[in-house]
Amino acid sequence: MTGAERMPAFVGCVTLAAGAALLAAPRLATKPLGLDGQETAMRLIGASDLVLVSGLLRGEPRWPFMVGRAALNLGVAAYFHGVAERSPAARGLAAAFVGLTAVDGATALALRRAGS
Repeated sequence: MTGAERMPAFVGCVTLAAGAALLAAPRLATKPLGLDGQETAMRLIGASDLVLVSGLLRGEPRWPFMVGRAALNLGVAAYFHGVAERSPAARGLAAAFVGLTAVDGATALALRRAGS
């Protein structure tokens, strides 16, 4: 099994943990980031994460779910960019999610080429 073939399971586990935490306790993210009042947005991010988990962990093929993860990353990056005036950390998170988009997109392409 190649690294690209193992990546969806790793991403699925991280996505499950992050999505569940954001959905259940968004203040764990909003408070340290200085984003009070953004709990609904964090819950929506968490819920959208959870939509992808089953496909990342068990989907066949998995590349479409990695494309979905990459697309969701762009949406999350746009959100953090939009709130960056309120939270200096959000600017860094926006950049991190753009970087994750590149990684997830490259993984999706490798999986597609491999027929996974």
